[in-house]
Amino acid sequence: MINEEASSEKAEARRIMSGLEYMRKLMTGELQPSGMVQLLGLKLVEVSEGRAVFTVQPDERHYNGLGIAHGGLAATLLDSALGCAINAMMPAGKVFTTLEMKINYVRPITRERGELRCEAKMIHVGGRVATAEGRITDEDGKLYAHGTATCMLFRP
Repeated sequence: MINEEASSEKAEARRIMSGLEYMRKLMTGELQPSGMVQLLGLKLVEVSEGRAVFTVQPDERHYNGLGIAHGGLAATLLDSALGCAINAMMPAGKVFTTLEMKINYVRPITRERGELRCEAKMIHVGGRVATAEGRITDEDGKLYAHGTATCMLFRP
C-alpha cells in the first residue's frame, strides 16, 4: 500500500530525475507504483522516450453491474500510459497534469479477453502543452479502446 513517506520519496525522486529515469525505476520496482495502479493491477512493462506500455489482466474486480469491465478501467489504463509516455520526455523537475482526455470505447472488456496491452506514444511536447495517443488491444491485436490526452507542463 502507498503511504505518505513513500509518496514524498517519489515526489523528491521525480524532482531530481528525468521522467524517463523515474519511469524506469517504477518499471523495475525500485520505486513503488501509485495506489491506483496497484489497486487495478496495472503493470508498466515498457518505457522509452515518448512511449509507455501498460498491461492488465481484467477480472471481476473491474466489473460493473452489466458484467463487463467498468469504463474506468480502460480510462485509467489509458491515462496511466498516456501520462507516462509524456513523462518519459520530461527533464528532471518538469511535471504535468492532464487537462483533457478523449476516449473511444470500441468493444466490451471481460476477463475472457485475457491480458490487455495499452501502448501510448507522445504526439507533441512543447513548452507548456504535450499530447499523446494510445490504444488498448488484446494479444491478437484486437482493439478495445483508444484515446488521446492533452497535458499542461510546469515546474513545481
